[in-house]
Amino acid sequence: MENSHVETFKAEAQGNGWPTKVSITDTQWKLQLDEPTEDGGSNSGANPMQYFIASLAGCQNEQSQVVAEELSLNITQVDINVEIDLDLAGFMGMSDNSNGSYKNVRLDAVVHGEATDVQIKSLGEKVDARCPILALLRTSGCNIESSWRKK
Repeated sequence: MENSHVETFKAEAQGNGWPTKVSITDTQWKLQLDEPTEDGGSNSGANPMQYFIASLAGCQNEQSQVVAEELSLNITQVDINVEIDLDLAGFMGMSDNSNGSYKNVRLDAVVHGEATDVQIKSLGEKVDARCPILALLRTSGCNIESSWRKK
């Protein structure tokens, strides 16, 4: 049996029109979620998918710092760009559900610092394998294109 280290994360949402507010419980963090005006919101905050893609980019960045340290790499910066293609048919009620709605992820990471191409390839493989948000997308059947390269 694999080792396990389970941590529970909690959030509470309050919605009574736009914008909606989400509190991350047991912390001081509060997020304001909204939609653009053309989608009925007041554009006063990021929408849930923008938070999701930011979470993926942030998770990849944090994991890259951890893995670089484990590999004793002298990394000074990692620039991560992410794009996600999402089929909104389920969300918009044009389909019965949103299963399989994540279609493609394109992840491009540029690593600055003293590392060889082989070390950066290893870094990227380990980060991609260990990032739980990327794993969620992978297990949903989403196609993932990931590129890790040296600056």
